[in-house]
Amino acid sequence: MLAAFSATVALAAALTAGTVVKESVSSKSDAAVATAATSKLTVPKGWALTFNQGFSGTKVNTKVWSTCYWWVAPGRGCTNAGNGSQEKEWYQPSQDQVSGGELRLVAKREVTKGTNANGKPEEFYCRSGMVTTGTSFNFEYGFIQMIVQVPYGNGLWPALWLSASNHKWPPEVDLLEHWDSQTNVGVYLHPADGVRQGGRVNLPSNFSKGWHSVTLDWTKTRMTWYLDGHQVFTTTKDIPQQKMFLVMNVADTSLAAGTCNGTMLVKTVKVWQPKA
Repeated sequence: MLAAFSATVALAAALTAGTVVKESVSSKSDAAVATAATSKLTVPKGWALTFNQGFSGTKVNTKVWSTCYWWVAPGRGCTNAGNGSQEKEWYQPSQDQVSGGELRLVAKREVTKGTNANGKPEEFYCRSGMVTTGTSFNFEYGFIQMIVQVPYGNGLWPALWLSASNHKWPPEVDLLEHWDSQTNVGVYLHPADGVRQGGRVNLPSNFSKGWHSVTLDWTKTRMTWYLDGHQVFTTTKDIPQQKMFLVMNVADTSLAAGTCNGTMLVKTVKVWQPKA
């Protein structure tokens, strides 16, 4: 059965002594980032910053970020066929944009040629963006923090998650999944063995306005999820003991008019890990 937890978000408690996570303040925009991220969360003692990505310039750094899943050649586009008929989008590198120090994953209603799960030509009525670290950064255990703004809108399904480096499912770790314009999100652990854990939690605020922090503390014995510094779920059962990589995407679940219209903004992505 699903692990039970309160849908009302509780203040996070430090799990171990360590470094307080804070963002530097150098502009009005950065001040908003700092407000979301400064939450007295602590990086486990002795862990080091091993992945620290912002988004300067005007192009996605493809040495760090792949723009599709591993099973397709770069530049062709893709969709998540593993979700069957749920996902209506076709991911295109053109929808991964960088400007103003932000990564922008843009969902747009536009007919786009792609292929179905059998490799046959198919037209998709939504084109969108995704990035992964599958070819550049795979890790086991980490204190992961993303500063984001999540799009709200009919049919939209933005997600921040971890996928297994051996390309076998499960496990999967969902730091955050959001649907439409709901006031709650999903946080889940799909273990390699065992039933899914987690569920829906109420958002501490509107994640489509301003900057917000999404954090996962993954140790050998525990996983704990935080939204804007508030602990929303923790578990010690069936913790993944294998390498995984980051995925950020904006899926779409509907072909109705007015769907597939929104942009997920990402300011920074950081990961601290145990020192070897």
